[in-house]
Amino acid sequence: MKKLLFLFLLGMVSTEAGAQNVPSSITSTRAFATGAGVLGIFEGRCPCRELATLLKASVSAECFKTKWSLTLLQDPQTRRPTTYELDGSFYRANRRKGNWAIVQGTKNDPNAVVYQLESDNPDETFYLLKGDDNVLFFLDKNKSLLVGNELFSYTLNRVERKAKTD
Repeated sequence: MKKLLFLFLLGMVSTEAGAQNVPSSITSTRAFATGAGVLGIFEGRCPCRELATLLKASVSAECFKTKWSLTLLQDPQTRRPTTYELDGSFYRANRRKGNWAIVQGTKNDPNAVVYQLESDNPDETFYLLKGDDNVLFFLDKNKSLLVGNELFSYTLNRVERKAKTD
C-alpha cells in the first residue's frame, strides 16, 4: 500500500513539474492590439474595494469584484515599454491610458521585476509584480503583494485573444 501511495504521489509531482503556465485563449468581438508592439494582454478579476482605494476610484458599497483587461504596449524594435491601456470595472466609460516602465524591487525582493503604470495624476501610479511571462500580481504603494480573499485574487493572467468569426 505504501509503495502504491508513493507511486501515485510521484506521478502527481511529475505531472506538476511538467505543467507550464500558459495563456488561455479568449475569443473577442472587441478590437484589440496585435503584433510586435504588444508585450501582452492580461486579464483577471479582483476584490473591489481594496483596489478602488489603491486606484483612487469611487465605487458603490455593493461592489465586491472588479474585472480587468490590461494591454502592455512596447516599441516593436527595441522592446522597451511605451504605453498601456487598462479597461475595467472602474474605467468602463474611458479606458485608462498612460506610460509604463520596468523598475526593480519590491518590499521583500530587491531584484524583482516590477511594472510601474503611470497616469496623468502621480497619485494614481500603481505597480504590478511580474511573476513570469504569463502572470502579474498587483502591489500596493509600498510594493507589497496585495492579498485576495476567498473569491478573488490580485492576479492578472496573460490571454491570447482571437477575433470572433461568424
